[in-house]
Amino acid sequence: MKNPWLMFKEYLSSRLPNFVRSLGYLRPYRGRIIVAIVCTIFIAALWGGGLAMVLPGTKVMMEDEGIHGWAYGLLVKDHIHVPLGEHDPRKAFNPDEVRRIFGQDSLEKALRVDIPGKRLEKPEKKNQDLPGLQDGDWIVKLGEQSYSESFTFKDMILAIARLRPGDQVNLTVVTAPVPGVPPSPPQEIVFEAGEEGVPSSILKAIAVEVRSNGEPLLPEPTDYSGRFPMFVTFLTVAVIITVLRSIFMFFQEYLVGQAIWLGVMDLRCQNYNVVLHLPTTFFSDKGVSDATSRFIQDTNELARGQNTLLGKTMVEPAKAIASIAVAMYYSWPLTLMAMLGGPPAYWLIRKLGKGMHRASRKALESWSLMLGMLAETLIGIRVVKAYTMEGQERKRFFHVNRQLVKQQIKKERLDATTGPVVECLGIVAAMIAAAIAGYLVFKGHPWINGGEPMDRSVFVTWMVALFAMMDPTRKLAKVSMRFNESEAAAKRVFELQDIPQEKTVPLAPTLGRHSRSIEFRQVDFRYPGAAESALRGVDLTIGAAQTVAFVGPNGSGKTTLVSLVPRLLDPQQGKVLIDGTDISQVSMRSLRRQIALVTQESILFHASIADNIAYGKPRATREEILSAAKKAYVDEFVREMPQGYDTMVGEHGSTLSGGQRQRIAIARAILRDPAILIFDEALSQIDPDSESKIHAAMEQFRQGRTCLIIAHRFHTILDADMLVVLDAGRVVDAGTHAQLQDRCPLYRTLYQRQYAAFEAEGK
Repeated sequence: MKNPWLMFKEYLSSRLPNFVRSLGYLRPYRGRIIVAIVCTIFIAALWGGGLAMVLPGTKVMMEDEGIHGWAYGLLVKDHIHVPLGEHDPRKAFNPDEVRRIFGQDSLEKALRVDIPGKRLEKPEKKNQDLPGLQDGDWIVKLGEQSYSESFTFKDMILAIARLRPGDQVNLTVVTAPVPGVPPSPPQEIVFEAGEEGVPSSILKAIAVEVRSNGEPLLPEPTDYSGRFPMFVTFLTVAVIITVLRSIFMFFQEYLVGQAIWLGVMDLRCQNYNVVLHLPTTFFSDKGVSDATSRFIQDTNELARGQNTLLGKTMVEPAKAIASIAVAMYYSWPLTLMAMLGGPPAYWLIRKLGKGMHRASRKALESWSLMLGMLAETLIGIRVVKAYTMEGQERKRFFHVNRQLVKQQIKKERLDATTGPVVECLGIVAAMIAAAIAGYLVFKGHPWINGGEPMDRSVFVTWMVALFAMMDPTRKLAKVSMRFNESEAAAKRVFELQDIPQEKTVPLAPTLGRHSRSIEFRQVDFRYPGAAESALRGVDLTIGAAQTVAFVGPNGSGKTTLVSLVPRLLDPQQGKVLIDGTDISQVSMRSLRRQIALVTQESILFHASIADNIAYGKPRATREEILSAAKKAYVDEFVREMPQGYDTMVGEHGSTLSGGQRQRIAIARAILRDPAILIFDEALSQIDPDSESKIHAAMEQFRQGRTCLIIAHRFHTILDADMLVVLDAGRVVDAGTHAQLQDRCPLYRTLYQRQYAAFEAEGK
């Protein structure tokens, strides 16, 4: 037979592949989960044990026989393998027959076999010809003991109950009377006391087993009021069971939660590493907020699903199984009938689950949009206020928020539908079964329960077990909803891992320090989803230690071209070579470690000024940091700060001016000591005074290094060794300023519009 766990896993994998994939991150913490499973087993056992306490409790409270009479009756049934009941022989025999058969003038109670329509063959082993017992037979004598004032009906029951397995007993019986026919003479039947079965084991558990000296462990009360101490005992046991179950529930939930969040931590760390190695085109296409949402909201939804699987999906089924076991023990046909609502409920839950999956995915996408809008608004709050766009931003946020709430409400509608519908189906089926059980209590039926009327206390216990099964079943109905929510979240989480990462060559060779040339050979590049190529057929060779400036209209491909050098982008066609080596075939780390990048938007991290300068060289000494800071004229404003280089710059460098942030970024590039410098509009936020100082520092620093510069301020690039003019993704011309002035109309136009106007203002 196939392993049930493997069957369950295969079923989940077919319906929830991404959710099952997420469970792999719990493997390192399987020890905690195993302990949690053990706790679940104890919870189920204690839950079933609590339900089992209902029957003896009702016997104490409701039945005339009490718990002791019930216990003795079960022991008797164990020993002689027939159900016996107490009956009034005066209703079956006339007074003369009672006196002749039982030896008494008046006898209110006597033992009678209660097996409607059946005959039990259980003779003594040595004599196979002895007849069995038939329904309606009266036991009139046990050995030499017959009914008398000193040996009453109760003494008869106790004597049989005290038998040990293997003891032989001689029963004198009278066959059931037939109307109009005189009773047959008594006959003796030899029975061997059987092994104690499940009922006796339950009796031992509740400490009412008859001792060898005839005294029960719980003294039998003499009257009805004397049962109260026993009732208190049962309440005490119920409290102990509840406390123990609560302790196990605490450890189960705590260990599961701990394992899940440790697994989520590992998943987030792995996805963070994946994101760091994704191509930059992913962020230009999806945006930063989408990845942020997958890290936060999506993983939280995934954790909820895992908690449901290892929490409710373990505990609630265990409780349901324990309840079903108790209910089936007392009446398996009725219990099966009560479970007829299961198949339609399963079909309905599956249909609702598909809708939940779609709604969850749309809700998570709306979360991503809302996070993106919040980031845009809060980062650009100065622009929003300056242009009095608060009202417009409020409308935008309301629209996005309304879309999110719409999906959340749809999820709530589906979730709210599941529980009541499943509960309704279960209650209807249970009520039908309960009605049939009630019929059995009052009348009995030969097809169910052996034709024997159901004991009232058994009926109450069965009903309690049945309704105890409904609560975990109702909770389990919501499990499917949680799984579908988690599957939608898991799909988005693992989409990050499934996105092709930056192309690398296994065991790629290390690229030596750049010393000869950078060559673009027939390079084409198009951004995902773009209608036109950003670069088309670019051929360009740059010598080592040259300063090359790229100019051209907006959108001409300048930034795209220089981004190919550190492989922030990879061309779809053509090659980029450094010193004759295709950079796509070398170690990415060895390539990027010899490149420094300073962009138009200076990026600073929430750390100290010193840490931001040393970002590209974490092991830099304090002296190296100070040297780079002085060359970039960072030292000028840092000396005025109380904490100096240990001053925290705030999120995105918000505590510094634009010029200060840019100088720190340039100091970071200087400290890295690169072979290739890339400046993408790096001086656009520098004031004229700082710009002249940085120019002086850069003149010395760029000696022996290849510098690639993108700038719109022509006076900053006129001394470049070569200027490359781009338009619509193509290299139009390349040469010195004087050469381009003579032969390149586009360059002349750009120069006149930007630099001539700049000079006319006297700047």
